[in-house]
Amino acid sequence: MSTLVKNIIRFCLFILVQVFVLNQIPPLHHLVTPYLYFLFLLWLPFKMGRRTQLVLAFALGFALDSFTKTYGLHIAPCLLIAYLRPFLINILISQESSETNYSEPSAKSMGFSPYFTYV
Repeated sequence: MSTLVKNIIRFCLFILVQVFVLNQIPPLHHLVTPYLYFLFLLWLPFKMGRRTQLVLAFALGFALDSFTKTYGLHIAPCLLIAYLRPFLINILISQESSETNYSEPSAKSMGFSPYFTYV
């Protein structure tokens, strides 16, 4: 499956799961609501351009804001995550792994500990 198709499916699934499953869970003690949609941004391919990442982050945040009627609440963190993502990857990825060509962040490409710090 091509990377584009995989990312389109992943984008749609994250929105659907967030809106129709996770947002329907009653808040824990009225303070905590689970949000997993940001994983879409963290799992984007390494070689994707920064502008493309920011556009996808805006689209993801806007879609979630449209469903939850909280305009701007999800756009801001999505854009922040997409902006900081390359810096975090450069800090967490080891030099040995950077020489190997991996397409997406994973425990295999980054190493177990840095990957779970990243996620």
